[in-house]
Amino acid sequence: MRPESPGEAAIRNRCVEYLALTLGLSNEEIEPDVNFARLGLDSANSVYLIVELEEWLELELTPELLFEHPTISDLARYLAGRAAGETGVG
Repeated sequence: MRPESPGEAAIRNRCVEYLALTLGLSNEEIEPDVNFARLGLDSANSVYLIVELEEWLELELTPELLFEHPTISDLARYLAGRAAGETGVG
């Protein structure tokens, strides 16, 4: 695990930036509390987002995470706990 894990805000910002670039939107158009499907994220882009987060956070993640945590805010909260090594998160 990395010496200093990114917090919830850093993970949320990374997701917003990634999705803005992927979906051709501005960062301001990506609302962290809107469902991924409503943002226009399809299954292929969902997998790419998970892979991006896996590599950045150095965690093993599954594509189902976007169904279990359907908004950027929810996903960032969950991943921050995982990155910090918390157990029982999820």
